[in-house]
Amino acid sequence: MTNFKAEDEAIGTIILVEELFQSLVKSGIVPAAVMADVVRGAVARLDTTDHFGAGAAVRHYFESWLSK
Repeated sequence: MTNFKAEDEAIGTIILVEELFQSLVKSGIVPAAVMADVVRGAVARLDTTDHFGAGAAVRHYFESWLSK
């Protein structure tokens, strides 16, 4: 793990968040529609910043999850 780059850590964080979101939805704690709104809101906020690379990465990662 000492070989990890910042990009690796960022992807790991996204994967961890995705797993958390899926667990919340599967357990019924947060309805899927509400979680989808949370993800869409986060992507919209990222799209309004100067960090297009990060926003694009999050959008790509979660849009595939939302489309399932």
